[in-house]
Amino acid sequence: MQGLSMKKTAIARLAVIAFTAFASVTSAVAQAPSKEEAAEVLKTARPLADNGNANAQYNMGVLYDEGYGVEQDYAKARQWYEKAAAQNYAKAEHNLGIMYQSGHGVGKSSAKAAEWFKRAAEHGEPAAQNNLAVLYVRGQGVKQDLGEAAKWAAKAAEAGNSSARNNLPQIMQNLPQSRIDGDNVNIRSQPSTRGRVLRQADRNTRVAVLDTRSDWAQVVFRDDYTVGWVAGFLLAGSTAPLRNADDGGGQQAGSGQRGGGQDSGAALPQAVSETGPIRYIGGDVVNVRSGPSTGNGVKFQAKRNERVMVTGREKDWRRIRFDDGRTGWIAGFLLVE
Repeated sequence: MQGLSMKKTAIARLAVIAFTAFASVTSAVAQAPSKEEAAEVLKTARPLADNGNANAQYNMGVLYDEGYGVEQDYAKARQWYEKAAAQNYAKAEHNLGIMYQSGHGVGKSSAKAAEWFKRAAEHGEPAAQNNLAVLYVRGQGVKQDLGEAAKWAAKAAEAGNSSARNNLPQIMQNLPQSRIDGDNVNIRSQPSTRGRVLRQADRNTRVAVLDTRSDWAQVVFRDDYTVGWVAGFLLAGSTAPLRNADDGGGQQAGSGQRGGGQDSGAALPQAVSETGPIRYIGGDVVNVRSGPSTGNGVKFQAKRNERVMVTGREKDWRRIRFDDGRTGWIAGFLLVE
């Protein structure tokens, strides 16, 4: 897991290309396509993209973004992503967020990245939901807000995003804590008995409090990632965050303020990971370097089949993070599915 940092690190993009007929949802590929495959995608995608097919426009963007079958050109990638995004194509919106967060082909801007991540998140893209949560934790491009971070991380976690499932517990333990004080308690979609019942909760089920409104509290569950509202009298127990800053000033659930503002007094999560593809080391003893070239020093060596997450790229090099938190750079051809 990568340590929390205010540095504007690039959040890894989802390199997704549809090699079959251009359906409404693209299929992810585990590794870069061959030149022949990329040429076939380009041949098929271009006329569809010119005719306004958002999926094809997105795939054209990926080809230019990654340099698959064409010369890498971030400006052209951005143009195609923007065409697809104009049709609310979530993956294109997400990749535009990546471009602004990393500064590839555009001026680096966490605020612009947050705007695009939010659009993609609202359109249901789990990677964007997780990345938006990361920005809310760090206060990059948005006002720092752990309550909002937890909401978006929960959505991504519910959709199966592995990074969000790792991040959410860390965010939750920095929010006010409580427990359900009733049997078969209804958790609703809005702070009213008119709200739809999302689930029922058993007595003593632990929750983190995100927000309060009148006599209701918005909570998030660790077991199934549900975010919903519960009547305040059905909550009991301490409302202090599990981790407090040195001043001990955990925000109280009944304060009427959002959980996770800058004045909450809760210590930030020590590590929040970003979304990226999972790969494995493809050589017996591989040098992991401090930067994207053989001119950079060797930080350590990795062995075949060690699992990593790709968190950034620079030409033919990939920035990777190991399960134990180590990070570094490796030549892209040394990574396999």
